[in-house]
Amino acid sequence: MSAESDTYLARDLSVSAMRLNRRLRLRHVNDRIPVAQLSILTTIFREGSLTAGELAVRERIKPPSISRSSHALVEMGLLKRVPHATDRRQVVLTLTDEGRRVAGEDVAAREKVLADQLGFLTPQQRTTLAEASNILIGIVERVQ
Repeated sequence: MSAESDTYLARDLSVSAMRLNRRLRLRHVNDRIPVAQLSILTTIFREGSLTAGELAVRERIKPPSISRSSHALVEMGLLKRVPHATDRRQVVLTLTDEGRRVAGEDVAAREKVLADQLGFLTPQQRTTLAEASNILIGIVERVQ
């Protein structure tokens, strides 16, 4: 591929990813929780309990933002702070039962939208999409 075609592919991927993300955010099932805070809940839902530092790295946001958002989520009863097992200076952020329910509903709503769209694809397109998904996961993990 040429540098020019790579540029066009990069543009198309960027635009598609932004549009898909925007449309999935419209499926946001809980209007009382800002999308950024919901992202924190769903990250903990998928990955398990995390320290604020670990969460900041995964969410790619600054620790003070994690602190403010996690505080708000604790106040809403969606997260709880648990003492770290080996480091008394840290706490671990863990979902409450209500937080697990809210995050699970949000993840399920977004996954349903995508799963419904798979029904419009041919078996070959599904195979290609599965391969592309693995490639995209690798790209996401390498982007700083």
